[in-house]
Parts: sequence; structure tokens; C-alpha cells
Amino acid sequence: MYRNRAYDEDLAQELQDAKGAQTFILALMEGDAGMELEAALRHTIRRMGVKEFCVKAKIAMQNVMSFLAEKRKLKQNSLDRFLKPFRLKTRIVVEKAS
Repeated sequence: MYRNRAYDEDLAQELQDAKGAQTFILALMEGDAGMELEAALRHTIRRMGVKEFCVKAKIAMQNVMSFLAEKRKLKQNSLDRFLKPFRLKTRIVVEKAS
């Protein structure tokens, strides 16, 4: 099976476990220099393997590839579908501005 340069067999295996993938995504987003959610999700999908993600998430390859190519920005319900295999979901929080 073809893998791109970003593919790491050991990491891909760890990311098959929802808890391991969840930890990975959240770690990518940590701190001031952390990635935005969509960037962290793209990074994780590439590392675990696109085909494997499509099967696990039950999302068509075309939709995933469009998201990875940044041709598609996900709405909240679509983003939740992409996050479901990792047992994550989005939540909007409104806070009082200072």
C-alpha cells in the first residue's frame, strides 16, 4: 500500500486506538503554539492513514481528501463526524469580552 512521507507505521498503529488518537490531537492543540483543530485533525488523519480513517469514520474518501487538500472547510456537524472516531466533539463557548 502506498504511504506518503508523513506516514509512520508505529504512530499509525497507536492512532488506531481512539484514546491514543484523542491524546495525540489534543497534544497538537496545546499551548500558545498549538495547532488549530482542523490543522491537528488533518495532521492526525495523514499520520494514521487516509484509507484507515475513512473506514473508521465511515466518511467517503472524496470528502476526506477534499478536507485534507483544504478545499473544504467543515461545519460543526461535519467536524463532529470527523472527530467521532477519536471520541471527541466540538462545543461552542460564548464568554463575556473584557
